[in-house]
Amino acid sequence: MPIPSPDSLPLLLDQIQELLDAAWACRRDEPQETLRVARLVLEQPLKEPELARATLCLGCGLLYRGEFNAAEPELRQALHLYEELADQEGLRNSLNALGTAKARQGRPVEALELFLQVRQLSVALGDVKSEIRALNSIGAVYGIMGDHPNAVHYLLLVLGLGRQHGLPLMERYALSNLSMAYNEMGRHHDALEAAIASLKVQVEDSLPALEAATLQNAGQAHFGLRQFLEARAMYLKASELLERSGDQSDLAGIDLFLGQLAQQRGKLDEARHLFERGATIYQKIGDDYGQVTVLLHLGELLGTTGQMDDAVSALIRARSLAEAGQIRNELCKIDLALSRLYRDSGRPHEALAHLEQHLQLNSELFNAASDQRLQSLRVQFELEQAERERQAAQRQNAELMELNARLEATNCDLTAAQTRTAELMARLEQHANEDALTGLPNRRAFDAALARVSPSQQISVVLCDIDHFKIVNDRFSHLVGDEVLRHVAALLRGQLHRGDLLARYGGEEFVLLLARASEAATLELCEDLRRATENHDWSAVRPGLSLTISLGAAVAQLNPATLAVQDVMQTADDALYAAKNAGRNRVEVRQARASSAG
Repeated sequence: MPIPSPDSLPLLLDQIQELLDAAWACRRDEPQETLRVARLVLEQPLKEPELARATLCLGCGLLYRGEFNAAEPELRQALHLYEELADQEGLRNSLNALGTAKARQGRPVEALELFLQVRQLSVALGDVKSEIRALNSIGAVYGIMGDHPNAVHYLLLVLGLGRQHGLPLMERYALSNLSMAYNEMGRHHDALEAAIASLKVQVEDSLPALEAATLQNAGQAHFGLRQFLEARAMYLKASELLERSGDQSDLAGIDLFLGQLAQQRGKLDEARHLFERGATIYQKIGDDYGQVTVLLHLGELLGTTGQMDDAVSALIRARSLAEAGQIRNELCKIDLALSRLYRDSGRPHEALAHLEQHLQLNSELFNAASDQRLQSLRVQFELEQAERERQAAQRQNAELMELNARLEATNCDLTAAQTRTAELMARLEQHANEDALTGLPNRRAFDAALARVSPSQQISVVLCDIDHFKIVNDRFSHLVGDEVLRHVAALLRGQLHRGDLLARYGGEEFVLLLARASEAATLELCEDLRRATENHDWSAVRPGLSLTISLGAAVAQLNPATLAVQDVMQTADDALYAAKNAGRNRVEVRQARASSAG
């Protein structure tokens, strides 16, 4: 892209628009060029639409260079400008880039919420490609969160939609992300197959960043299969592509993988060099998370080679960065590594101090993970609700269009058409409130029933979770898993009293709303449900199958002034976690208390 000469400044509007078009087009493959052009344009007097585009290009240039923290304020500014302009397409692009930055910063719940907005805007704009991209991003974020079943679900959805709509690029993205998810699940053969399939998909434009990511996934699959020479070849190919795009963060990530590979092959000097080079790159671009990760690997490597002083220095540096950046997961690992290092160096006091810090932080991270799980469930519910509403709207629009065509053709059966419309709306309402698999009310219906509970009424909320349900799916198949869910629903329903509500809460979870039940009555019912499940003859479903459930109950006297519905749900969820952590096949009943925020 030619640089305008000083004599041509200030730029004309058509020149500015042409430059911004080019900057946007090369943002992934040549982010440095996007940055250069965006900064040049931002030096010109601009009207709001061009200012918004230039700011978005600047944020994306930083994002695709791996400078995630620097990208965030620029992307937020672009988002603000597009909101003021009421420009939905610009708003969607800004939300998408900001979601990517949040995911790369290790803030997946925020990323999920942003990608949900991207999907909703794409639907409103009628942009199928962007909707599929948003679903792909949602799947990738679930993978980052370690929720691999949800990740695979969304990525397979993207794969099917990409093929259905003739979008090979989305097919390639989906296969690459599936490879990443399978690697995280330890399914390295599947990961390698998905990566190879992604590389074989023919697309019009070359995408070095995507190809590099796919090669990296293939390398991780080979590494997991202990095919080290093949893994190294894949990593080196990815590195060559990243050198062209200039993505420093991903280049440092390749150094980390190559260092681990060298360490595995016993080439410790090479591993140290790669870890140190990666740490230098991360330090240069201000990526503290990456720097902490590499320094942790470097410290552990040096510890194994007896270079204790250097090892301690690397780990202390990593700990300082992790503590300053609140990178708590890595901080927990670093304290454990330091404890072991000090123990091996004959310094028991320091070893004990870091071990205590590790144990304390590990406990705090467990609680934080529980909170993140709740947030993820909320976002997942919003995603499912948005999908139900979209599908319901499509069905309604299709049937209403058919109805209008009939009215225009005949104009003689108005009464029948009105009846048909009423039946359609009734069915839509039923579908929106009923779980298709079990026939039980769904979470939406349960939330509505809970909202209708009279103030000052005594209630009990019970969360029931099938123990080790994933093993049932893995061992016997998802068809057997579905049959188990139907049987559990029937078992629970058969034990309830008149006026009690049973709903499917999602996945393998069910929820009960008991009216005017005391703590003792709640405990008695829960134990009946637990025993009925444990003693049921599951061999009728599949020989060799056995099943138990865990239940967490919250008993509450509602008081709008001091005790909110969400406090009751939180107490029930905490009780369920306690039952799970105590060994499963248990019941835990607690009195609900108002949250401290209340």
